[in-house]
Amino acid sequence: MIDRRLILMAAAASIASGCTPRTPFLARSTRSETSLKLLSAANPHVFPLMLALALEPELPLSFTPIRESAEIDLLFRTGQADAFLGMTYIGAKKQLAAPDLALRLVSVNTWRGFYEVVPRDIRSFAQLRGRKVIVSGPLGAGRNGGGDIIFQAAARRSKLEPGRDVQVEYMPAKEGIAQVATGRASGITIPSPGSTGMVLRSGMDGGRVRSAALSAIDLQDIFTGFRSFRQGQLPLGGVHTSEHVLQTPSRRAALMRVLAAYERACDALMREPELHAPSVVKHYGIHFAAIGATAPPALLLARAIRAGDLVYRTDVASGAIQSDLAAFLGELTGAAVEPAFLAEL
Repeated sequence: MIDRRLILMAAAASIASGCTPRTPFLARSTRSETSLKLLSAANPHVFPLMLALALEPELPLSFTPIRESAEIDLLFRTGQADAFLGMTYIGAKKQLAAPDLALRLVSVNTWRGFYEVVPRDIRSFAQLRGRKVIVSGPLGAGRNGGGDIIFQAAARRSKLEPGRDVQVEYMPAKEGIAQVATGRASGITIPSPGSTGMVLRSGMDGGRVRSAALSAIDLQDIFTGFRSFRQGQLPLGGVHTSEHVLQTPSRRAALMRVLAAYERACDALMREPELHAPSVVKHYGIHFAAIGATAPPALLLARAIRAGDLVYRTDVASGAIQSDLAAFLGELTGAAVEPAFLAEL
């Protein structure tokens, strides 16, 4: 069992801003083969990738961290990207806005991870009416990002209109966490392990100011009605690529190798989080430090997985969820999903 005191001591890690690198990490390869150019922001879906890099350094992969999903379009158009890890609804929205990218969702692996961290006296999303809340990005302000889109949809489900019924401010996670911890805001939309750490260390004496006692509203529980999803789980994140990659044999082969390694890492991380979290954190720090992202403590990451705050799955049969997935993505994006986007799932 993990020592909770050690978690609380480690959970003070925060996120800082920085500048975006354009020098990708190159996985070692002993073969002359096409290298898949993969992108990801500093979000929960990147943790299994970091483990895959640790466990299988010979993967045909070049990895570039990005600050926000807005960078994806240009990097695909300029040939600097073949695939990205991202929220499924971000990918669907991009396909609708930029059909020339011909984006395709090829796996869904992240099934839990988003929470609204609030003072303990707030027990439902609807109780945020009349209050100030924060929507954050891992590094940027978060507007129109993964957290913002799911927050807006959760507000609609709770019959709240942001801007009218609830005051919304956008800022990087580090600043938003501080506002909620000191009582200047009543909630923040944030993924785990950030949400897990906030709750664990809440109510503690930080020296001069005692932080508010916090709890987490589970956003996964808000989106009911999808029969093919497990209770409390949503198809949040996965691997996206382009039709061009899928139709190019060498690039498709590299994609399939990387995807298989990513899924093996998902399984390993879920099975033994305490064993693998240090490797995840080490590689996260190496690859994301250049853009100003601070790695979460290994104990906290393992705790988040053991607690069920983060869930990665590789056992999803595409045909079994396709209808509900299209409905979920349509609800979050506000438009019917392009059928081709799900063609390869």
